[in-house]
Amino acid sequence: MSKVDQLNKIIQHNLAEIIVGEIESPNFLITVSDVECSSDLSTAKIFISVLPSNFSGTALKKLRAKSGLVSGILKKKAYLVKSPRLEWLIDEDLKRASAIEEILEIISQEEKN
Repeated sequence: MSKVDQLNKIIQHNLAEIIVGEIESPNFLITVSDVECSSDLSTAKIFISVLPSNFSGTALKKLRAKSGLVSGILKKKAYLVKSPRLEWLIDEDLKRASAIEEILEIISQEEKN
């Protein structure tokens, strides 16, 4: 496992804890599904999933508004010399997996008939 991969996991773990403690989300749940740091560690793409998914926009707005605070806390918790710039993105993989699952279920039902 490379140093960047290790840092990705450290950031993912710490961000999950920070989000629970710092981001108000009474109507939805935010999960950090993946982190991809650039090779120079200047930026980190943070992939999140939100349940229910219709709150995705609200979650992104809150996270982007609190990026500075979250970044500062992350720097302290993960003992980073410099915290990467956080780029918040919705993880579309879960939506694609759900759509595929629905299609497979339809095919399965059609085969039974």
